[in-house]
Amino acid sequence: GLCPALQRKVDLFLNGTTEEYVEYLKQFNENRDVLDNAENIKKCSDRTLTKEDKAQATSLI
Repeated sequence: GLCPALQRKVDLFLNGTTEEYVEYLKQFNENRDVLDNAENIKKCSDRTLTKEDKAQATSLI
């Protein structure tokens, strides 16, 4: 399995809100450009991935 910190990050990315995901990342990186990019990627994935896609990705990890 994944280490707990990485597992939490993946879980928030696939199943959490954008706000939850970015807040979690702030623990590890305070660079605004990095956080903005992470926010944009999360929003894009939320728009394009279906619930089924997210469930399949979660089960693989």
